[in-house]
Amino acid sequence: MTEQKLNGEIADYLSAYPLGAGWRAEKEESGMNNTTRMVYSGNDKYVLRIYNNHQDQPTVALEHHFLDELQHSQLPFEVPKPVQNRHGATITVGPDGKLAAMFRYIGGNRPASDLPAHLLGLGNATGELSRAFARLERSVPRELTSQYKSYYQLSETYVDITAARLLELCGSTEKLAGQVDKIGYIIEQLSQLMALRNQFEELPHQWIHGDIGYTNALAEGERIVGILDFEFCMIDVRAMELAVVLAELPSEQTDECLDRIALFAKGFGMATRLTEAELQLLPSLIKLRMLDIFYHFAGRLLAGLDEDDIWYSITDRAYFVSNWVDVHQDKLQVILRQNLLI
Repeated sequence: MTEQKLNGEIADYLSAYPLGAGWRAEKEESGMNNTTRMVYSGNDKYVLRIYNNHQDQPTVALEHHFLDELQHSQLPFEVPKPVQNRHGATITVGPDGKLAAMFRYIGGNRPASDLPAHLLGLGNATGELSRAFARLERSVPRELTSQYKSYYQLSETYVDITAARLLELCGSTEKLAGQVDKIGYIIEQLSQLMALRNQFEELPHQWIHGDIGYTNALAEGERIVGILDFEFCMIDVRAMELAVVLAELPSEQTDECLDRIALFAKGFGMATRLTEAELQLLPSLIKLRMLDIFYHFAGRLLAGLDEDDIWYSITDRAYFVSNWVDVHQDKLQVILRQNLLI
């Protein structure tokens, strides 16, 4: 889509909202799944999101349901607040059927992964959100269901991306051909994780955010002041909320990495504690998160949405994290039990 056509589309969406005549939309930050614009109207600032990866109104309605409920949950941070359009709805449908929503702007900057206060704070915010979600389960209307499967249903989510297709994709470019051993390792990891399916199903389940990370949080000074992007809310293993963030932390600097994990776990544990069974399987849940990212970007490459260098890097990261978890699992378990065990 040309920039001119996109600007026209954005103007169509914004015409649905009671903005002042002098509004302007600026391209500042935007993820890979959606188109995002900052909207300035008088002294007010908003975020317009156009959903590019689906046109499922119940999914967006579920997201907005949780955001509305969480406004009243006395959280120590902010979550996005959807703005009603001229028709009193928080979902706007464009001429081509795409969905959009506008949210009040939350101030702040991305947290720094090397700042101890942000690690502790993001851990605590994740735990507080998990506790809030546990209280909201009965608030969800029956007609609102998530289109997203639990992480441990990964093989069903990506049923079309078989091992054979992955290996074929690996041979599609000279660059990817060098990843064949790592991709073989990842395929074996998936097989091992799917063998744990029954154990995953027995763990405590609830609604989760499902995508918390440094790019989906906001900080001011040393405080975490916002959690963003509730688009992927789903019912899953409760501990998966923690695993999603922990998957970002492994690095070559092992001691520093373990200290960061301990800080994050300490913050989470100040709000929510986990069972022995959850902690036992948490390293496997971390791997699940990385494999989900791996398969998601394999799908994007197969669909022609990305260049091969993106999946190349994702493969490196999925391989590294999965191997790191195996090598350091004993130390990881000690940290998790010290900070999270009920």
